[in-house]
Amino acid sequence: MRLILPALVALLTLAAPASAKTYDVPAELGDVVLAVDAKTRVPLLLPDRMPYEDTTLYPSGSGRRRAWSLSLAAAPDCGGATACFVAEFSARRGARPYGTRKVRLAGGRTGWFKPLSCGASCSPPSISWRQHKAAYVIQANVGTKDTDRRILVRMANQAIRAGAR
Repeated sequence: MRLILPALVALLTLAAPASAKTYDVPAELGDVVLAVDAKTRVPLLLPDRMPYEDTTLYPSGSGRRRAWSLSLAAAPDCGGATACFVAEFSARRGARPYGTRKVRLAGGRTGWFKPLSCGASCSPPSISWRQHKAAYVIQANVGTKDTDRRILVRMANQAIRAGAR
């Protein structure tokens, strides 16, 4: 029994998560924001900050007249693969928000939270809301099962309060 406790402590120490860092989302997206903004008529709403493990992030994005998408990945040319996906910020005019749990957002808005779901692959947790006649979505691996909703609500509120970038 005396050997089990030290072994358990050693195992938990090895399994500790990577150190967390707070990222400046607009700065991490850099010039990609300007390129996407030039192609769309849907206002870009982005959170100020985002927690994630300490790593290099790689931005990408696309824009069309009625929609846009900006992504951060932990590897170049990730393409949304589960292994390297970090976050995606998007909006589509005419679309509807989706999720399983109603949440209150800044400005009296109603948001919808969807927790992590896995099948053949995993779909990261997300939050969505309606603004500027568009559905805005933040999908991100930024917390744990117990903290995802709180962190995503905070990020959505930052995006709403910051306004168009």
